[in-house]
Amino acid sequence: MTTQVVRDRADVLADLLCRQAPDADLATKKLGIRLRRIAGHLERELRREFAAEGIEAWELEVLFALHRAPGQCRSAGALLRGSQVTAGAISNRIARLEAQGWVRRDVDKADRRHVLVTLTPAGQRRAEQILAVKTTAEQRLLGRVSAATMERISRDLRELLLAIEGPADDEDACETCAEECAT
Repeated sequence: MTTQVVRDRADVLADLLCRQAPDADLATKKLGIRLRRIAGHLERELRREFAAEGIEAWELEVLFALHRAPGQCRSAGALLRGSQVTAGAISNRIARLEAQGWVRRDVDKADRRHVLVTLTPAGQRRAEQILAVKTTAEQRLLGRVSAATMERISRDLRELLLAIEGPADDEDACETCAEECAT
């Protein structure tokens, strides 16, 4: 007795794409489609949950970069390098967080040309609130499969990321992947 594999949308899309390009690697196509679809689902779920709580997605990036920094403080330049936005955008974000009382800006005593951004106690609470919302949303969306399946997928994706990015030390990973490091 053979078990019929249930097809997903990636199977259908890959089959259609491969009819147009018969030399395409079907396994690579399916993986790419699945990764994009899963990332899209996760992004939509997080944005929906964040919006319901009045959280802006960029808050996560900045607050958690500060949350995990030594002394919960980083230079504005370090925050800029860890983000994928312009200097003007990071300055605007810091100003908005400061207006909420979540961060404090000070001139760096060692080099007065630099600004240091420090997480306040209220910012610490906000970061913890965002983490709780994010964790709940991820568990609700991704927790639909068994723990063993999640572990296997996670190991397989680690292997794929290592093949693409190579190994990273903790400092490199946290500097460039603010949202991912928050969890």
